[in-house]
Amino acid sequence: METILSLSNISKTFGGSKPFGGGKAIGGIRALDEAEFSLARGEIHALVGANGAGKSTLIKILSGAVKPDGDSGSIEVFGRPVVIDNPAKARALGISVVYQEFSLVNSLSVAENIHLGRLPAKNLVVDKAAMVARSRECLARLDVNVDPFARVSSLSVAQKQMVEVAKALSNDSQILILDEPTASLSAGEVEHLFKNLRRLREQGISIVYVSHRLEELPVLADRVTVFRDGRYIITLPIAEAPKPVIIRHMVGREVLSNRRPPRAGAGELLRAEGLCGRSGFNNVSFTLKQGEILGFAGLAGAGRTETARAIFGVDKLTSGQIYVEGKAAAIKTPRDAIAHGIAFVTENRKEEGLVLGLSILDNLTMAIFDKMSKFGVINHRIEKEESANSIRNMGIKCASATQRARALSGGNQQKVVIGKWLSTVPSILIMDEPTRGIDVGSKSQIYDLIHALADAGKGIILISSELSEILELSDRIVVFAMGTPTAELDPTKTTQDEILNFATVQNRAA
Repeated sequence: METILSLSNISKTFGGSKPFGGGKAIGGIRALDEAEFSLARGEIHALVGANGAGKSTLIKILSGAVKPDGDSGSIEVFGRPVVIDNPAKARALGISVVYQEFSLVNSLSVAENIHLGRLPAKNLVVDKAAMVARSRECLARLDVNVDPFARVSSLSVAQKQMVEVAKALSNDSQILILDEPTASLSAGEVEHLFKNLRRLREQGISIVYVSHRLEELPVLADRVTVFRDGRYIITLPIAEAPKPVIIRHMVGREVLSNRRPPRAGAGELLRAEGLCGRSGFNNVSFTLKQGEILGFAGLAGAGRTETARAIFGVDKLTSGQIYVEGKAAAIKTPRDAIAHGIAFVTENRKEEGLVLGLSILDNLTMAIFDKMSKFGVINHRIEKEESANSIRNMGIKCASATQRARALSGGNQQKVVIGKWLSTVPSILIMDEPTRGIDVGSKSQIYDLIHALADAGKGIILISSELSEILELSDRIVVFAMGTPTAELDPTKTTQDEILNFATVQNRAA
């Protein structure tokens, strides 16, 4: 097996100060600590680890976005020592990265995006014919039926991802790094992606596959490498790495099941009667009791999130009534919902849950401005106390409360979002995909938190696309299809297949 990429003893510290005469930085955050990684020709090598394990930093070093500590380790590509000090150098070495957040220009065509920054020219004029022909060739290698003239803004998420991969192929990349490529894809789109990746592997292209979805690895990867706390832990052939083994290496211990006996729930906290809205839900009725976890299950577009947004006052109800603790509640805005003790952890933490450019402190306290201020003037002592309490209680790993939210790992960003809403002291907490895109260690912590909140008497509505998560956490399950509840199930007496049956259009029509 020919090794075409090798990293050894790579370290990276963010912040801190360099000692006089060089050497490792003092202080700061140690993102990588003498890490190592290798990639063989024509293999799919999975790179996994908890949030903050160092995966993203390693990717950025390989892409030339950041540099390793000055005197740390070495990188070899095709057997030659190299220094990757900028993205252009990475591309010249045949290394391309497809990030979870695409780097496409929506207003340009597919062909223009594929050749962005290196448009073919003829007599100082862009050679559109050559550009389109090369684009068709790269798309054909991926069995993607996309018009090179189409605007990227008109494409689906899966098609945009394939355009990113085609862009890498047009650069003659031999090493392709994919960062959480299936996070926003349907099951059918995931299978099509896997088919394409296997095709590229057969063509001799080597792939570094970064994913939190450990169940994907046995059907795709050849080997798996685990990082933990910035350190290399182990590399295993995928046949020797079942999910429990990977998890044990990721978190350094066994992760136990979070299944607990269902709670009966006490008094009624929330009741919805005949809720309808233009955003895609109709005749939704359910109850949520004190100390209960109510799971909302269903396929994408089934109306779960839309119902939650209406309850929180983000979207408008066209009919129906919401009751909080038995009393009719007029909820027309999120402010109204908060006043009634309702909080909403949105599924899109980066665009709706956080202001990434602000500090952790600002994000944690923005929902309790009234509590911290008098006559519009913020009491900074209270602000610091509230943020410090949230950081401690949520176990948020950060350099300080003044650190920007965008610098945190996905799991810690999610903890900030949850901490922000818990600071409002809600009695009802709606959590939409609370563990999407985070690792098993952070998932386990959030599961424990959800149980603790329910044990403390909070009512929780849990929306999740992971049926195993719904079954493991919920006390009752409401299944949605085509905008309407189709069943209420006991998680101890049902299966994933039964949930899917009630979530299908065919069953809804019947």
